[in-house]
Amino acid sequence: MALADITTAFSGNPLDRADHLRTDPEIFGDYMQREDARIVLLAGESRQTDGEVRVSLTSESRILTDVVGDIAWQSPRKCRFFPVGTTIFLGLDNGSPRYAAMLNGSADDFTEMFEADGAKFRDGRGIAFKLGGAHPSLGIIAQAKSMLLWHESHRFCAKCGEESKLVKAGYERKCAACETSHFPRTDPVVIMLVRAGEKALVGRGKGWPEGHYSALAGFMEPGESMEEAVAREVFEEVGLKTTRVHYKASQPWPWPSSLMIGVEAWVKEGELNIDSSEIEDAIWITKEDVLKSMREEHPYRLVPPPFAIAHNLIKAWIEE
Repeated sequence: MALADITTAFSGNPLDRADHLRTDPEIFGDYMQREDARIVLLAGESRQTDGEVRVSLTSESRILTDVVGDIAWQSPRKCRFFPVGTTIFLGLDNGSPRYAAMLNGSADDFTEMFEADGAKFRDGRGIAFKLGGAHPSLGIIAQAKSMLLWHESHRFCAKCGEESKLVKAGYERKCAACETSHFPRTDPVVIMLVRAGEKALVGRGKGWPEGHYSALAGFMEPGESMEEAVAREVFEEVGLKTTRVHYKASQPWPWPSSLMIGVEAWVKEGELNIDSSEIEDAIWITKEDVLKSMREEHPYRLVPPPFAIAHNLIKAWIEE
């Protein structure tokens, strides 16, 4: 059952996270030896990506060298001879254990090993583009990718500097030297469709493809509410004062582990004062502009890909 009016990509994880099993000493023992246990493999960091997911390919996609399939679940027994680094417990799929593991190496290191069985490693954005915005596997990918990348970047204790150990099936790291516990973090980001009257405001980030625009966004800072973060970011980026904030939906975003908090921010239309250190440009648009852009009859690309929450915000606006 949907919990929000807007369903975003990378949400809707179908797994039972089974917190009660995370401290079971057999979670990486007997549970992992079960015939119905499965594991999703991720390749480590490279220059181009920060963790690609192993997915299956159809016969057509092998010809086109493109991703069409779903997660390529693997029996843990078949992974015994793989160069596996960190392994975590994801949860239960109708009672069957599910895990995720990061291989020691980049996707290029394993091309020959996996292509024979009809599988490849692909970036999460590419998978989301092919599977569709609300596909349930994307929630699993977000969980696995965010958790494994956290372990990769938080091996050492932030308090004393000693190397910490994975505990609680991957949902905690414990420092043996100072006994400090460290837990996976999620960075909250506010993303807002700025509105005034019948218009909306969209911006261009630095380095974006020419002509592409999207909703404004920024990280929340310690000690501020979501609404205050929205007002601060809007003022910093375009110099407008927010009068009202309306929450719409949220989205897990595993690059590396953020929570996108999607809102509408109402402002009084006025002169834009764009901070070039924050964004490259910002423009007011109408619903007709968006419809023309969707028909490729507009000079700018005003609708982000369906797997981005900005797509959901803009679509909800034009469908009002």
